[in-house]
Amino acid sequence: MIIKKIKLNNIRSYLDKEIIFSEGRTLLSGDIGSGKSTILLALDFALFGLQKGNLSGNSLLRNGKKEGYVEMHFDIENKSYALRRTLKRGTAVSQESGYIIEDNVKRDLSPIEIKQAVLDILNYPRDLLTKTKSLIYRYTVYTPQEEMKYILAEDKDLRLDILRKLFGIDKYKKVKDNVKIFNSRLREKVREYSGYIIDIDEKLKHKDELEKSTITLNTSLISLNQGLSLINNDIEDKNKEIKLLENQNKELANLKKEFEIIHLNIDHKISLRNENKSRIEYLDDYVKTLKKELKDVEEVSKEELQSKENEIKFMESTINSIRYNVNETEIKIKNSKLIKANIIKLDICPVCKQNVSKDHINHMNENEDSAIKENEELINLHRENLKEAENKLNNLKKENEELKTSRHEFELNKMKIKNLEEKEKELARLNEANEKLKEEVGIINAKKSAVSESIKTFKDIEDKYNKEREILNSLLAKQRVIEINIASSRREIDDKEKELLNLMKEIERKNIARENLDKLNKLKFWLENEFVLLIDAIEKNVMLRIYNDFNSLFQKWSDMLIDNENMRIRLSEEFSPIIEQNGYDIEYEFLSGGEKTAMALAYRLALNQIINNLISDIKTKDLLILDEPTDGFSDEQLDKVRLVLDELKIRQIILVSHEVKIENFVDRIIRLEKKNHVTEII
Repeated sequence: MIIKKIKLNNIRSYLDKEIIFSEGRTLLSGDIGSGKSTILLALDFALFGLQKGNLSGNSLLRNGKKEGYVEMHFDIENKSYALRRTLKRGTAVSQESGYIIEDNVKRDLSPIEIKQAVLDILNYPRDLLTKTKSLIYRYTVYTPQEEMKYILAEDKDLRLDILRKLFGIDKYKKVKDNVKIFNSRLREKVREYSGYIIDIDEKLKHKDELEKSTITLNTSLISLNQGLSLINNDIEDKNKEIKLLENQNKELANLKKEFEIIHLNIDHKISLRNENKSRIEYLDDYVKTLKKELKDVEEVSKEELQSKENEIKFMESTINSIRYNVNETEIKIKNSKLIKANIIKLDICPVCKQNVSKDHINHMNENEDSAIKENEELINLHRENLKEAENKLNNLKKENEELKTSRHEFELNKMKIKNLEEKEKELARLNEANEKLKEEVGIINAKKSAVSESIKTFKDIEDKYNKEREILNSLLAKQRVIEINIASSRREIDDKEKELLNLMKEIERKNIARENLDKLNKLKFWLENEFVLLIDAIEKNVMLRIYNDFNSLFQKWSDMLIDNENMRIRLSEEFSPIIEQNGYDIEYEFLSGGEKTAMALAYRLALNQIINNLISDIKTKDLLILDEPTDGFSDEQLDKVRLVLDELKIRQIILVSHEVKIENFVDRIIRLEKKNHVTEII
């Protein structure tokens, strides 16, 4: 990618400006705050849009302006592109729709669609669409120098994670993490299968027992069916004999049934009569007790109670008023005593600023003493009134309680009178019912005697019928026992056959589970003992190759930029810089500012070359942007920057610097100056 030009409209200090770029080395020159970094941020915004936590709309859109845009023109492999992103101020500054022009064909797109199209044009991985910023762009094209210093001082594990993503080999770590997750689930499944098949031997033993039990039950069922057949023949013969006696016996049965009904009717009526007698005795005692409990109580009306409660409320209000007067009088006495205490100390009147005479003080004391005496007499009177009112209130409350008690006794007495009337009515009704029951029992007893005489005439027939019936009942009982045993045996056989079928299915499932368990254990062993080791070996080899290339490039650029024969710089296997000076390791933090900047630049250039080599098909290899890459450099180091730039052989390099010496290393200089908060090109 070669940048041709960029247009900035209402972007920070730019009102409406077009900056032309060319191939080779271009320097953005100007004082601090002149707008150099704004151009780099605008390029970043044009390509990738606003980036949460990294590039906000408020930081780009010029203060006081409602709208603005960035338009970028660039070439890639003989194809021309232009894209525009716009900003609009509402409650916050947000992106609006923009466009991309490719070979004079314009497409209006949303912000996210522009980013997706840019990633396609630059041939960046599509998964960067959801990232807040493009790691590849950040570490191959444009990285603020301070960010590179930050990654050098970052925790080694975090740095390795970033580098894995940059090198495109974080997939190995993801594979191993996924293997751990998968193995965890495998272990759960193994535990599940192991628990499921733990009782398979017991199930097999139980299956053998069920099969033997089923054979025994089927043999017993055959024997029961033979016995049932013999009993059925005997019952058929006995039914024929009984049928001859049944007609005569039916009449006898009807008489007995009638006799039983009469007997039950008599028992029922006698039982009712006895219950009534018990109830009558209870009611007699209850009525006598109620009559003794009745009192001659005078009724107390609700109006009387309300009147008494009103008197109590009035007296309580009076007491509160007296207590208020007592408190008010006590305050007056305290105020008089305070005046007396203060006037004794008074030499000069605070109002007129004149001396206070003793006669005036005595006169004031006499007045306050008089007031104290009057208020003390008044408070005594109030207290007497209070005591009298409290006594009266206590008496009123006692009278009120007595009225409530009298009213409660009156209501209770009224309920007892009503209850007495009801019980007397019930007593009369029960006495009348018992007389009627006595008459009915006499009539039914006479009928019972007549039926009993008729039954005696059938005595011989009944005995013969009963004897035959007993034999039949005995046969039927045996028949029922055999039928119950047959039904029970059949149910038991069915249950056992069902249980056996379910058990065989369960054993089959457990056998399948055992086979699956064996497969899972083999898979788990292979993943843990072979696959992960293989991934580790592959990752190690890839990382080692990258490390060797990276370390070589890093040492190359470090040696060129840091002129210190006593300092040896290399990378650890975790890609952390190791600085050795005079035979001792020193920390990155203890380097000078220029040495830190040089090391960060060397790391950045090594990253640029490694990533461009690894991801060979990205379209930004021809572009490099360096923001203040020489901060803190000595003159000798600045001279070496020319050698570094010559060695890079990159088609387009854009530098931001305020170092005058850098102007000798570039092909073109764009000078910027800010006046009245507006940047101009001079």
